[in-house]
Amino acid sequence: MTLDSPEYYRKLLDMAALVGTLMISSGAETHRVEDTMQRILSTSGFERAESMVFPTGFVVTLSDPAKESLSVTKRVAGISNNLGRVADVNQVSREFCSGAITLDEAIDKLHAISTRSRYGLWVRILGYIMTGCGFSYVFGSTLIDVIGAIFSSLAVALVDIFLGPKIKKGFLTNIVAGAAITVSAAAIAHCSDYILTTPMQAHYMIIGPIMLLVPGLAMTNAARDIVHGDYLSGGSRAIEAFCIAALVSVGVGAGMAIVNVCGFSDSLVLNFDLSVTTFTRFAGAVIASAIAVCGFGILFEVQPKNLIFCGISGMLSWAVYLVADYFGASGVWATFYATLAVDLFSHVSARKLRTPVIIFLVSGLLPLVPGISVYKAVYAIIYGEGGAGQTLLGAILCVGAIALAIFMMDAVLDMEKRARAHITQQRNIKKTKGGNR
Repeated sequence: MTLDSPEYYRKLLDMAALVGTLMISSGAETHRVEDTMQRILSTSGFERAESMVFPTGFVVTLSDPAKESLSVTKRVAGISNNLGRVADVNQVSREFCSGAITLDEAIDKLHAISTRSRYGLWVRILGYIMTGCGFSYVFGSTLIDVIGAIFSSLAVALVDIFLGPKIKKGFLTNIVAGAAITVSAAAIAHCSDYILTTPMQAHYMIIGPIMLLVPGLAMTNAARDIVHGDYLSGGSRAIEAFCIAALVSVGVGAGMAIVNVCGFSDSLVLNFDLSVTTFTRFAGAVIASAIAVCGFGILFEVQPKNLIFCGISGMLSWAVYLVADYFGASGVWATFYATLAVDLFSHVSARKLRTPVIIFLVSGLLPLVPGISVYKAVYAIIYGEGGAGQTLLGAILCVGAIALAIFMMDAVLDMEKRARAHITQQRNIKKTKGGNR
């Protein structure tokens, strides 16, 4: 098969389609999928190489007046959160476009990536525990509550790993997981009243594991897609994020209803205080944020070499938030400042490690996702307390602050990139003129 044969072009198009399928199904941003497919297709030498990507499918076309036009349309179902796979596919595309590997080698690598599971069952369960317990401490719990959060985190793991594949409906899995967290945490807190001298606090055992369900990736992708002008994809992902949050709320509400029937609703209270007044608590919360984010990295199948940078991104995020809060900034502004810092760190890390920005950006934004607001709003609705609307408005404003910060930082970095490219171009022109003299 020669490089200019119809069979080669068809195979190249099939490779681009495989890349698009793997990236979309793994949760990549729309503009990244389009850019990656475009780079692969541009190696064909065709006059036109087009790719149009949607959240659930794509169309790719090769056309040239002197050659046969080729096109592939494919629908992609079953979206997951596998950022490690996005990075692996991105690396294969780089190697192919640079000529380091052949088309056949690239296709073989992509098929291997599609079936690869980077972490085993027990490591994944550890990831659930690290995330749930880490965020529980981040949001103000004591160490005794962190121990209790182990069990409510395990409840999510059991639902996700064992029950989810049997249900085969993501919306129902989120509802069941939210209910499982609430019921298990309330039951543990209720039992601790009779066993321990210092009772456990159910709300801390709920809020940590709830962060396992919040739509951090969908929310981040929505903001980045909109920033890059993909309004259709960005709007779709924003709706997806809203639906996931709503389903988690329904699950938590169902869990509260079950707790009421069982008679231990007194263990459910609202008592969150994110502020820190001592360096010890500040350091503990920041370290716990890194642990939680690394746990999420395991669930996202992030490469082990990148986990440390994910943890640093989480630490930076929460450190900036707490410092801003200490100096009197509101939750919205603290979220805005933290997002700016995380976005800048993510771009720098991505350039150094040649890894997609989304891996470090999602990791850093996870502590800022308003999971507490979800719990507070559901609690207020279930128990007839006021303030649910105001709580939800605060959550929306925080999400808006995240989106605005991403937009501003990405715009600044894009201008910086264009400026560097222009300076490099001018230097090359001067060198060329100097060499022609």
